[in-house]
Amino acid sequence: MIKVTQCLLTPDDIWPDGLPESDALTSQLRERVHRDGICAEDFRLLAERGGKAFQLVFGENVLVKIEFDVATIGEHSHLVHVADAGRRPEIITAYPQDGELRVLGPMGWGESPHSPLRQPRGTQRVGIIARDFGHERWLKIAVLARAIDEARLNYNFLFQNSNSVVATLADAAETGFVDLPGGGLNLGSGNLLYDELMGGLQAPRFLVRGGTSYSAGAESPVPDTWPQSANTDG
Repeated sequence: MIKVTQCLLTPDDIWPDGLPESDALTSQLRERVHRDGICAEDFRLLAERGGKAFQLVFGENVLVKIEFDVATIGEHSHLVHVADAGRRPEIITAYPQDGELRVLGPMGWGESPHSPLRQPRGTQRVGIIARDFGHERWLKIAVLARAIDEARLNYNFLFQNSNSVVATLADAAETGFVDLPGGGLNLGSGNLLYDELMGGLQAPRFLVRGGTSYSAGAESPVPDTWPQSANTDG
């Protein structure tokens, strides 16, 4: 099980004068991250050091999940890919927009307007959910992420949301959905979106805007190449 440590690092702990020439500090920090996970503040400090710092600590070709708390009981999820040398870390994130489930990315971690770096919210948890996750596997889920975005599916806080997207992408990548310890419920994570992408029934649209809620139906043309699976609400 992935454990998430308390924040232990300061900016001075992560190579304030440039990347280390020795492997000692890198090995120590990498061992801790791979064993225990890493808190969001430590992750932010690494992000500010750039892509090579990510690779030194997380290793190359790993898939990282970030969760943060929303609305007291729920969680919101991101996926980050730390690639091999020469490629920047990239993020995929899902969010509601005018009642629709939208997906942004892959794009640079610091460039995404929905990155936790840009919009920190609540208590965040970070953990490695897959190793040996090469660029080809990342491209595979990137295609599916774009298909979900283009389908303009209903957004539903309880059943069809960022956790649904992350669960679907993780399933397509054959990693399985991982719930990091702590926090609230991964609402929607049981609802893989294959059926919806094939034109099947969706959870009703639901979005809180200005203290009010509304619901509506929506249908969108979608690719016909995704495998179907049972649609279970989560």
